[in-house]
Amino acid sequence: MKKELFKDYSMRLNMLDENIRKLAVKYAEKYYTINQFSREEALERSIVKAEMEMRNLNK
Repeated sequence: MKKELFKDYSMRLNMLDENIRKLAVKYAEKYYTINQFSREEALERSIVKAEMEMRNLNK
C-alpha cells in the first residue's frame, strides 16, 4: 500500500472502518495511477466504492 501517496488525507481515512480504509486506499491508487484522477478525487471515489462493496450495494 502506498500510504504516503494519501498521507495528506490521513484524517479523512482515519474516520473510516479499517477494512474500508484498506480497500479505499487500494482503489484510490488505481484511480490515481490508471485513470489519472487527482488524489482527492481518486480517494473520494474509492471510499464510495469501498463502502458500497462492503455493504453489497454495488450489485
